[in-house]
Amino acid sequence: MIRETFTVEGPIQVEVSAASGSITVERGSHGSVEVEVDTRNPDAWRVAQTGSTISVTNERGFGRGGRARIRVAVPDGTSLSVRTASANVRATAPLDRATLSTASGDIDLVDAVNANLKSASGDIAVDRIAADLTARAASGNVRVGHVGGRASLTSVSGDLQIDRVDGDAVVSTASGDVRVKTFSGSDFESATVSGDLDLGLPPGRTVKLSARTLSGSVRLPDRRQASGSNGPEVSLRLRSVSGDIRIERVG
Repeated sequence: MIRETFTVEGPIQVEVSAASGSITVERGSHGSVEVEVDTRNPDAWRVAQTGSTISVTNERGFGRGGRARIRVAVPDGTSLSVRTASANVRATAPLDRATLSTASGDIDLVDAVNANLKSASGDIAVDRIAADLTARAASGNVRVGHVGGRASLTSVSGDLQIDRVDGDAVVSTASGDVRVKTFSGSDFESATVSGDLDLGLPPGRTVKLSARTLSGSVRLPDRRQASGSNGPEVSLRLRSVSGDIRIERVG
């Protein structure tokens, strides 16, 4: 077991690189970063501070000695960068920027200002992003709560779901479903090959719509609900090959 506590000031950056196991980043105390690395090969690890950057690295790369259970406690507003092959990543601390990449592990992020997330075969779950979110999954599902800014979500064979997005959005998947419960931005683009698309719009929006599906159906809100609106315009570009497209008024 490796245990270290570092004193930090100003903007803080934490960088973690691990092959497999688990990585947990939780809320800690102001002015300090605590690191624990539970591993059978402590000599393979380097835990160090350079200015306001704390690094946790397996010096043997993603090979021997790379498996570990890592716990980091950070102050609010820390920026986090994680690179791993198959470790699961869970971050519950309120972060500034989160850049998380895993090949086959899951990503669970609670709160960040901006986030760039990537998983090849794992799932991605996000609670809150204050500004912009980019999430890429090859065969995993992506589930997002609230995005305050722009959202860009892509998956090859997984489902994509956002509860609410306030900015513009681009959401696409090959064989999964797309569901956006509430879209409050001005420009929305979505494409799916064999999945369905469900989109919820707040009332009082003027809609500029382009929707096309080859073998599916397109279902729009009742015209009486959509007409007579003097609200802001929203542009929708929706494409599906064999799935259905459904748009409804919410709220």
